Amino acid sequence: MKVLLCAIGFCLVLEGLFPLLAPDAWKKYLLELSSISSKKIRTVAFVGVVLGLAVVWSVELF
Repeated sequence: MKVLLCAIGFCLVLEGLFPLLAPDAWKKYLLELSSISSKKIRTVAFVGVVLGLAVVWSVELF
């Protein structure tokens, strides 16, 4: 449980860094993101989840 909470905390830190450091660029990115099709966003998100799971799984193995 402790590791899960640490992982969630790190995600929150990483998610907050970009809008904290470059809010104007972050807003521009969100506007561009809204013009991308949902299918493409879903595909990129799926690849990210699979890569994330692979990293977690490989860390647990070694």
